[in-house]
Amino acid sequence: MDVSRKTSSPLPADEGDQEDWDLEILQALVSPSTAEDAALACAAAWMNFVRAERVAVAVFDSTTSCIVAHGQRDDSHLTIYVGREAASVSWLLRPERLFGPKGPCVIEDPSQILCWPEHLSAVLVNLDEAKVEEDRIDLVQAISRKLLSRWTTPVTSFANPEHMEAMAEFAAGAGHEINNPLGSIIGQAQLLLKREDRAEHRQPLETIGAQAWRIRDMIGDTMLFARPPQPEFTECDLVQIAKKLVSDLNSAFAGCEEWIELRASHPQITTFSDNAQVSTLIAHLLRNACEAVQDNDGDKQIVIEISREADFAASITVTDNGPKIPEKIRRHLFDPFFSGRQAGRGLGFGLCHCWQIVRMHNGILTQESLQEGNRFVVVLPVE
Repeated sequence: MDVSRKTSSPLPADEGDQEDWDLEILQALVSPSTAEDAALACAAAWMNFVRAERVAVAVFDSTTSCIVAHGQRDDSHLTIYVGREAASVSWLLRPERLFGPKGPCVIEDPSQILCWPEHLSAVLVNLDEAKVEEDRIDLVQAISRKLLSRWTTPVTSFANPEHMEAMAEFAAGAGHEINNPLGSIIGQAQLLLKREDRAEHRQPLETIGAQAWRIRDMIGDTMLFARPPQPEFTECDLVQIAKKLVSDLNSAFAGCEEWIELRASHPQITTFSDNAQVSTLIAHLLRNACEAVQDNDGDKQIVIEISREADFAASITVTDNGPKIPEKIRRHLFDPFFSGRQAGRGLGFGLCHCWQIVRMHNGILTQESLQEGNRFVVVLPVE
């Protein structure tokens, strides 16, 4: 572990010292200045207020690593240190991997595992619950969740909500203003085409009309991103949706039936979601993967996995063996109008629509770069 900070404090000798120590921890909980401080304060709260023997707090600020604060107690000291460890954000679907043989949390067998995938954080605690008041544990749990949710500020591979909201506001205004003159251009081009018989004049008019319709498609996508329809929630079978989409893509991409493999942990995996929007979400991710592997010289491999690894959530994972996405592109993956492909091959709205759909379903969408290929991970609440 790359240790960035370490604190070691003697256990409070008397009630006065205990009050001073409590005050220091409360101040840290109220006003941490960084994610590291938040993790450190959270670990200290568990050590101090519920007398945990050991604690590990993980806060993911990227898809490949997390900040981890470790705390342990011996006869005379509390020691808490914070650093960074390599770990995949998808581990939050199965938090036991955080403390497994290859996990970043150095704690053998936690008596409590608190995991909040929506905040990309987890707390693992070793304590004797019989010796601690239940209300005290509940209080620290609630404080931990609120504290860590403030400091989930990923730099890459996650859409920045404030940035995306600002772009949506711009898109709504710009889309309305552009639509008016665009309608005139399309109308005049169609009118001139009806009156023109000469081929050398019709071709430029047809080109003008086609490009104007392309702009209209972009405006439509812009408006859909800026003002998406609210989900109509119902029970939705993710496996059946994926099966149909895999079948439909067979005709869209030559030989695609040999590229895509569907894996499901159960024959039926349901979420409470909007069937049409989830279908759009999966379709965009699969189409994105097909386009990524299309130019591969060797094998083209795409795997979509639907799983129910936790009681509270279902996951959709799309993995491809296409070219690794460069860092400068990863930072803009979810931006409207941005496409990693060459100009003219896409409108750049697929992944930003995915982000909007996942956001409206209170889920998580992220991208992970693999040693060979890329992976998109969606986590949707079951209820």
